[in-house]
Amino acid sequence: EAEVFVPVAESWLILCFSGLVIGFSILPPSLDVPKDDLVIPVYETLRITCRGERTLAWAWPDQTLVAQELNARQAQEPPSGAPQRQAVVSECEGHPGHPYCKRLVLSGAQAKDTGYYRCYYTNVKAIIDGTTAVSVYAFIRDPEQPFLMRPGQSSDLETLLISGPSTHVTVPCVVTVPDLNVTLHSVSDMKWNNKLGWTVPRHVVDNPMVLGVMCVATLNGKEYQSVNYLFHTAGSHVYDVKLFPEDPVELMVGDPLTLNCTALVEFDTGVDIKWAYPGAESNSVVSIQPYREALSHATEAASILTIPSVNVTDTGAYSCNVTSTGSTHTQLMHVTVHEKPFINLSYRNGPVVEVTAGQKSVKINVNVSAYPTPETKWFKDGKSITQRSEFKIKRIRMHPKHVLEIRDVCREDAGVYTVLLRNTAAGLEQKLNVTLVVNVVPQIHEKEVAEPSSPYPSGSSHVLTCTAFGLPAPSMSWHWRDWGPCVLNSTMGHGDGTGQSDGSGDCQNWHDVIPQNTDNHIDAIETSVEVVDGRQKIVSRLHIQNATVSVIYKCTAENKVGKDERLIYFYVTTVPEGFSVSVLPSEGPQEQDRVSLCCSADNYTYERLQWYRLHPQALPQELECRSVHLYADTLPGQLSFQAPSNSWVLDHTVESVQLRDEGHYVCEAQSRRTGEKQCLFRYVSVKALEAPQYKRSLTNQTVNVTESLRMECDVEGRPSPSLSWFKDNQPLHQMSGIQLHDANRTLSIQRVREEDAGLYTCVACNQRGCVQASAAVRVMGSTDRANVELVILIGTGVIAVFFWALLILMFVCVCVNPVDIKTGYLSIIMDPGEVPLDEQCEYLPYDSSQWEVSRDRLRLGKVLGHGAFGKVMEASIYGISKSNSLNTVAVKMLKDGATASEHKALMSELKILIHIGNHLNVVNLIGACTKPNGPLMVIVEYCKYGNLSNFLRSKREFFLPYRDRSPKTQSQVRRVIEAGRLEQKVQHTSPASLNASQNTTTPQCPLKEKIEDLWKTPLTIEDLICYSFQVARGMEFLASRKCIHRDLAARNILLSESNIVKICDFGLARDIYKDPDYVRKGNARLPLKWMAPESIFDKVYTSQSDVWSFGVLLWEIFSLGASPYPGVQIDEDFCKRLKDGVRMRAPETASPEIYGIMLACWQSEPKERPQFPALVQILADLLQDNDSKDFTALNQSQSSEDDGFSQASSRPPSEEELRLTAQSLATRYYNFVPFASCVLVGSTKQSQSRVRTFDESPVELHQHKVPQDNQTDSGMVLSSEEFERIENRARGTKSRMGSSSSTEPLTASHGSSGWSTGPSRPRPNFFSQLSGQTFYNNEYGHLSEEGFCDFFSSPDALCLASSNV
Repeated sequence: EAEVFVPVAESWLILCFSGLVIGFSILPPSLDVPKDDLVIPVYETLRITCRGERTLAWAWPDQTLVAQELNARQAQEPPSGAPQRQAVVSECEGHPGHPYCKRLVLSGAQAKDTGYYRCYYTNVKAIIDGTTAVSVYAFIRDPEQPFLMRPGQSSDLETLLISGPSTHVTVPCVVTVPDLNVTLHSVSDMKWNNKLGWTVPRHVVDNPMVLGVMCVATLNGKEYQSVNYLFHTAGSHVYDVKLFPEDPVELMVGDPLTLNCTALVEFDTGVDIKWAYPGAESNSVVSIQPYREALSHATEAASILTIPSVNVTDTGAYSCNVTSTGSTHTQLMHVTVHEKPFINLSYRNGPVVEVTAGQKSVKINVNVSAYPTPETKWFKDGKSITQRSEFKIKRIRMHPKHVLEIRDVCREDAGVYTVLLRNTAAGLEQKLNVTLVVNVVPQIHEKEVAEPSSPYPSGSSHVLTCTAFGLPAPSMSWHWRDWGPCVLNSTMGHGDGTGQSDGSGDCQNWHDVIPQNTDNHIDAIETSVEVVDGRQKIVSRLHIQNATVSVIYKCTAENKVGKDERLIYFYVTTVPEGFSVSVLPSEGPQEQDRVSLCCSADNYTYERLQWYRLHPQALPQELECRSVHLYADTLPGQLSFQAPSNSWVLDHTVESVQLRDEGHYVCEAQSRRTGEKQCLFRYVSVKALEAPQYKRSLTNQTVNVTESLRMECDVEGRPSPSLSWFKDNQPLHQMSGIQLHDANRTLSIQRVREEDAGLYTCVACNQRGCVQASAAVRVMGSTDRANVELVILIGTGVIAVFFWALLILMFVCVCVNPVDIKTGYLSIIMDPGEVPLDEQCEYLPYDSSQWEVSRDRLRLGKVLGHGAFGKVMEASIYGISKSNSLNTVAVKMLKDGATASEHKALMSELKILIHIGNHLNVVNLIGACTKPNGPLMVIVEYCKYGNLSNFLRSKREFFLPYRDRSPKTQSQVRRVIEAGRLEQKVQHTSPASLNASQNTTTPQCPLKEKIEDLWKTPLTIEDLICYSFQVARGMEFLASRKCIHRDLAARNILLSESNIVKICDFGLARDIYKDPDYVRKGNARLPLKWMAPESIFDKVYTSQSDVWSFGVLLWEIFSLGASPYPGVQIDEDFCKRLKDGVRMRAPETASPEIYGIMLACWQSEPKERPQFPALVQILADLLQDNDSKDFTALNQSQSSEDDGFSQASSRPPSEEELRLTAQSLATRYYNFVPFASCVLVGSTKQSQSRVRTFDESPVELHQHKVPQDNQTDSGMVLSSEEFERIENRARGTKSRMGSSSSTEPLTASHGSSGWSTGPSRPRPNFFSQLSGQTFYNNEYGHLSEEGFCDFFSSPDALCLASSNV
């Protein structure tokens, strides 16, 4: 922009530049000079200081003189060297109100420095003296040069061009001496100004005699003359200036360049055309040719610039400056010279261009820099644009400069557009892909169809649906507001409650639809993606379970380019279908009844109600509603408005209806929406009155004393007549002995007496009259006989009551406490030695803040199992994991009609689960629902593969009796080990919340990824050992928590994902009355085949009795789910043989080590059985090839934080304990030392030659059907008498179950050292009963019976690695 200098005196000014109004309210700068003009001798120094409110700058006459900028510190340094002509601008100290200061120092001033010196604000566009600037005129007094030479003046002759409209001409003979006396020759009538020169009138100049003038002055006696000024009258207008070519020029090296600058000017206008271009001073090959030609209306002046052969250095801006007397015009042209052909292609707005469907047009632009101009082609999705139908109908156009335009953008225009630039001659090609994304403003489909006009019935359920399409996919939301009119731009809507004119943009006070925040009960909001009309659309459904209040719903579909809204007027009415008719009385009125015809119409839908009665000849089915009034009589009615239901009611009442009033009645209503009339027809039939008449008359009766008498008055009439009874013309009323039933229709006397004889009369009356009927009653017999019969009856009743009371008393005495019965259903209990069984429910705490789960978060599914009092159901629970997804759980609950004792039993189970804490191999508690507003629910983990017994039986055909050495199986073993290690870390802190509990229950182990479906994988020996090890580890944890299981069996072991087994307690959910595994003992049913002898005979339950059950469980596992003691009758003989040391034989798939563990668990003396920590260590060594170090962490305490119970068994077994246990196992059962990894053989005691087993046939592994309800395949009932004999015998002679008696049938050795000295050394005795079976050592390699014989016959095999056994 050009700087504007306007000298004014005021400090406030408003200017208009190019249409912009600028207001100034600042003070102008100030100078330190005392007057407007300064006079400085030549070669002296000029100093001027300027201060102001803003940043300052200086301007001086000689623009070729460049000033030196100094800061305040540099300005204080003294100048060096001789003074020379230079301008220095430096910072200086400001004053209050003028903080900015600039000082100008001009040293060695010369005559050409005469002129205005201006100080101005730099940050203001318009430089105005007195407002944004201040000026002072300085004369540099030079006596040797009194006349000032103008810039560019080089001769003694200067032409003054005079334009046509000017009235005065200024002769610019400016002086350096202000008081110089200057005269102008040949001119008169003029004015002098020492800063501008002489001002001469135009008429003087136009005198043909005046050709020129000269200024003359005398100074110090010497005459000085100015240059000669010649007057020349010429035009001043420049009409147009053009530079050809008009577009930027691109050339290759060596090409010629020709530029033509042409000015169209007024006649006789003097113009000066000058060029500026790169290398103007050094480029000698450039030729400039002037050209001037007079045209009919103007003069054309031109200048042609030519470069024969351009080079790269000729690249740059070329300007043509056309100067006349009145103005200067400039035209620019940029010339680019390239060394070689090229193509550069890049994005202008990025690789993705987004537009909105419906947009008028979109242009796809790319940045192209290429020479020469290449060939351009556009493609869409690989197909040429010129071959597409959109191009042919000119909806897609290609513009110059590589621009592609798409008009009337639609969704189908989205795609990948490719621009291809090709220079065939130079072999150059470039392409670029631009992705066009067409966003679509959401549209709700339901707005295109008619809104439902009928209201919603109160109490009904509805689903409101909004289907929206948009790109990107819109988000759906629901809102609601109270029913009522909306404000329409200062105009209120209808006040009648219809709200039809409400618009979504005008309605205010919207609320989000939240189930707790709406009057209508909202069941759910479901949003899904569905294919509708061939497109994927967003479908949102609002489920209203109970419509009670009229509201306005709004569904909104919104994405980043827009939104769409749909209003749903959810009008709830109590009027059926919004329009109904009722007649009272409803069951056909009778003559003279009061009949009321009631017509109800919803105010939201209908108006203008009217009752009609059709003419008798008119047929309703042939009439249209709009013509009903032509064939009917108008009836009066009373119209009322029911505000609660927002409905109109029109009543027409007939006080006393007659037969002539029978006929068709019509209620007419007009629709508010369409104006159409709707009619409801109702036929009113009037029943005529009928006088009473008897169907059957009364008959005479003869009865005996104490017998009963019954008489019925069977009469009819309209209306139904009222009945009265009389005896001997005296009214009868209901009293002792006399009863009237069925509206006095029946008379009965229970015990007839002599005085009841007489004449009985029934009188029936209504509006039409009265009728009566009579009958005589004769009584036979005496009253004394009746008294004797009464005494006998009373005596019999007293005796019956006495016997009933006696039976009830006996039943109460014999019955067992129901609480004890229900508590007996719980398998896992705390050690009664720590807390008595009947006090465990009250002793253990329940923290609802930690474990309580809202029932709303549960969705119950199928029944997994059920018992006599409880059931287990599959359920889905929401919100127990961080992802807020649905998780599958199992829910224990009571059956309907549960008693308080059953509730207490389930509560005890809940508290015991909380006390136990969390463990990987125990079915862990997740939460509970105990609040009184619903059933008691205990929520535990869900195990998808069911109980272990059924699973093993189902896998018999897929069992691999060899070791699986695949890396996958080895990895699975490692995962089990690692899971145990992580489980130990998380068990020391109880969960603080439901989520924490869930996370603790299932540790997030990176090695424990989900394996494939267990139903589809074969079962291996390694799996069986793994199951056994996990159960032992879980039982070790239960024992550390002072808990006893009492029912450890494969049916109570559940299999979960990743081959993890979990110990559970079905409790009340198991029907022990139907399960044959539970044998009746007196009033209880017990799992005898899994119970230790001390539990059967003495009712003693300890962790060591659980060890016995664990041995039976091992037998179940390695027999692949067979029932224990196959073929054995569970009777007195079974219990006796079990007590005498008879045991089950080994399953076919069990190795000697495994069978040895079973026999160890079946020791008669509880204290001689191994404890669970030792069993965990032994099975861990078997599981991981005797590599005991990997299982060190697994055998540490798994218990939760201390709860006040002793921790005697919570520590891991010491090496000494393991050694003693292993030696005991080696002495009695089999060869094994856990730490030495070698085999010991021998015993210090004489024993029998074999293990005594039940003599029945071995288990057959054949396919058979799995019984329902988790029932096993055997079980016998033992009578209470047999158990009493067994128990009495046990109490009379306490069985000795010491080491000698228990080990004799299990081991064989000779000598005190335990080793044989000759080749005839026998092998351990329990091997003898395994003759003919195939064995697998702990590496599961094949080992025959002869192999064992060879091994034990070796006298020098004192210690062998277990891998060689």
